Amino acid sequence: MTQQDACTLLDEDHNKVARLFEQYKAAHDDSRKRLLASEIGQELLVHMQIEDEIFYPAFLRATSDNHRVQDSEREHQEARELIGRLEKTPTDARLMLELEDAILHHVNDEREKMFPEARKAKGLDLMKLAQQLEARKMELMAHA
Repeated sequence: MTQQDACTLLDEDHNKVARLFEQYKAAHDDSRKRLLASEIGQELLVHMQIEDEIFYPAFLRATSDNHRVQDSEREHQEARELIGRLEKTPTDARLMLELEDAILHHVNDEREKMFPEARKAKGLDLMKLAQQLEARKMELMAHA
């Protein structure tokens, strides 16, 4: 596998979850929706945790952009609340759409604002950061 930087690695997670949202919308039976809702929740929770633990602190140290990090953390909290509600009602298509909208907004903010800023930041080793993110993600997925 070709080595990739942290932004690309995180964006691959974004793309995977976007595909899962599409599968959920196309699912016709409740058991499939429950399975996809669980997978979406797990993928997002792990993704948000590695961003919160590793990417955001490194980004903040390199850029001092506290506003962008706080905004992202607030969006993560909103997503966690929606995931918690979906765990109780995984076949609620309207609630899933609300989560998808929140995630797509967050992804767009990262792609358009945070990732370009990270790539320009001096002293932010995005290749090393990618290795840390990948290692932590594997650890979290193994315990999920």
